[in-house]
Amino acid sequence: MAKINKITWIINLSLFIAVVFMGIEQAGRGAEIAKLEDSLEKAVLSKQQLTDAIFASNKRLENKDDLLSLGFVKPATVYYFNTEDSFAKLPVK
Repeated sequence: MAKINKITWIINLSLFIAVVFMGIEQAGRGAEIAKLEDSLEKAVLSKQQLTDAIFASNKRLENKDDLLSLGFVKPATVYYFNTEDSFAKLPVK
């Protein structure tokens, strides 16, 4: 009976040590995930700031004089083309 009791204690102690070790590993992984999430949030914020900066710089180019100084020209005549296909239409009666 004493031998079975020792084996039970050894198994229980081994399982307890395994559970503690796995808990520590999970906590470490959770910390890594938190760091990655922080990095992702910083990247998203940086992307938003860059997008705002690009939008602001494009807004400056909307000024007619700026566009003309960059070599853009305003067309004198604009032509419009009809893109509808007329071969599939029914004749008008």
